Amino acid sequence: MQDAEAGRDQARGRLIAALLATLSALAFALSFPLSEQFVAGWPLVFVWPALLGAAARIAPRKRELVVGTAVPFLVVFLAHEWWMRHITELGMPLLAMYLAGWTVVLALLMRRLGGTAARPRWPFAVVLPIAVVCVEHLRGDLVCSGYAWFFAAHPLVEWTEVAQIASIGGGWLLSALAAFVSGAVLDAIVGRGKLRIASPIIALTALAAAFVIGAQRIAAIDNSNTAHPPALNILSVQTDLPMSNKLSWTPEEQVEDFLVFARLTIEGAATAREAGATIDLALWPETTLPGLGLERDSIKTLVDGHYYPGDRYLEALRDLSTRIDAPMLVGSPAYIDLRVEGNRFKWKNQFNSAYLVGPDGARGRTDKIYLTPFGEMMPIISNWDWLETQLLDLGAEGMTFDLDAAAAPSNFTLQRKVTQSGAVSGAASGTASGTEGVGLGVPICFEITMPWASRRIAFPDGKRAAGVLLNLSNDGWFGPSRAGRRQHLQVAQLRAIELDTPVVRSANTGISASIDAVGRIEAILPSQQAGTLLVHPVPSTSVPTSVFLGDSVAFLALLGACVGLLPVGKQKAARPQL
Repeated sequence: MQDAEAGRDQARGRLIAALLATLSALAFALSFPLSEQFVAGWPLVFVWPALLGAAARIAPRKRELVVGTAVPFLVVFLAHEWWMRHITELGMPLLAMYLAGWTVVLALLMRRLGGTAARPRWPFAVVLPIAVVCVEHLRGDLVCSGYAWFFAAHPLVEWTEVAQIASIGGGWLLSALAAFVSGAVLDAIVGRGKLRIASPIIALTALAAAFVIGAQRIAAIDNSNTAHPPALNILSVQTDLPMSNKLSWTPEEQVEDFLVFARLTIEGAATAREAGATIDLALWPETTLPGLGLERDSIKTLVDGHYYPGDRYLEALRDLSTRIDAPMLVGSPAYIDLRVEGNRFKWKNQFNSAYLVGPDGARGRTDKIYLTPFGEMMPIISNWDWLETQLLDLGAEGMTFDLDAAAAPSNFTLQRKVTQSGAVSGAASGTASGTEGVGLGVPICFEITMPWASRRIAFPDGKRAAGVLLNLSNDGWFGPSRAGRRQHLQVAQLRAIELDTPVVRSANTGISASIDAVGRIEAILPSQQAGTLLVHPVPSTSVPTSVFLGDSVAFLALLGACVGLLPVGKQKAARPQL
């Protein structure tokens, strides 16, 4: 009789745990943008950790928890990463399985730290922030070069006031707050004694404090911007190339597309002049400049050997810069030490780069310091060329992973004339009194998702080197997925808050946008259409606390998880709840 009743209890616990894990997966999926416009599900970021924590607590055995978590989250990640099937039919399900595996790790860590219904351990207001931030840090940074996507902090940029705490402890602190509130709700339901009341009260107090601090920060920055020297006038050019331009872009198509980009730029500059604005800089997205880069030696090799494209794109950019009376920042490959051996091109290094070009030619170059996992490199597998080639032939034919990561980024200084009144010459009347230098940092594509990479670009050695971040990206990889593009924009919003630095995006296929230092979208271009956007970012000069703390919050969560994983002595069994 007792065995039968125990069996029924286990079956009921198994069913409830699976249901809770499924609801957690659904809430997780809905918390992220489902389209370019639908972002209203962000409050669910306070819900899904509690549901997963409850599933971890009530599951009769770890095996049931693993299966109950893996299946619904695999479905969620397949849905969110469905766009990737156009690039790699094999890699898409493997990545979804990889991400679902990390969610299983999260559930198991919650169970280890929080205990079970029969043997509870730590309060969930402590367990959930430690577990969520620890797993995000492992998955997003420390393991296999990192895949910093689908973090709890990302949807919370929609709550602008609360999101400002990212300027204190980075996005890790924002993820921790979401999980802390979620854990407090779970404590209110399953906790015992004073914990049931104390935990939610502390969480609500923390949430209210974050809101007040954020509102004060927004007001302070808005007041500062009013008295700040004039904003930059940046023309962001959005192209609409299909993803295939990185796989098979014929010389004829390159010439035709370049002319389209040039025409867009000239028309955008003309519109700006009609509005009385002088352009300080024009942006082209990542990898939209055809050819083999703008290195002097490489171009000489092409010209001397009469190889395509010679110097035609460099000369065209110089002419275009003259026409719009502004330098240009363009995304381009860079081939170092390009030479001809036999009937093939050879080179020392190949980088994914951005060139600053003026009427006098190329003025400088910055290279990617972090390569996109599964797009520009394959974690671990890229260490073996033969194995990498076999897998690419099997699941991503036409792609090559032959890029190098630079040791350090390079920043640019934009010089502009300033009048006696402090206004930019050309934008207002007055006598020019000198020039002002504005530091520009260039996170390319996926670099904007990596906290350490963007921090290193904007604040090398902890000192501000960039007052504005210019995010050049080729989001044609997302294919028809507008949800993926909006998720990329959310991550850029978080970086703006975290680094107290405005971000201007120029993205092939969109979404191009201007984001201020508190994460608000000031101007935006709809995705999958060509166009230009004249934006006016105000360069930042302060150094936020998050720069000094770096990943400290994440490492504290990792330390807390390690402590929780230590062997536990025997505990007296408690009466099952929930």
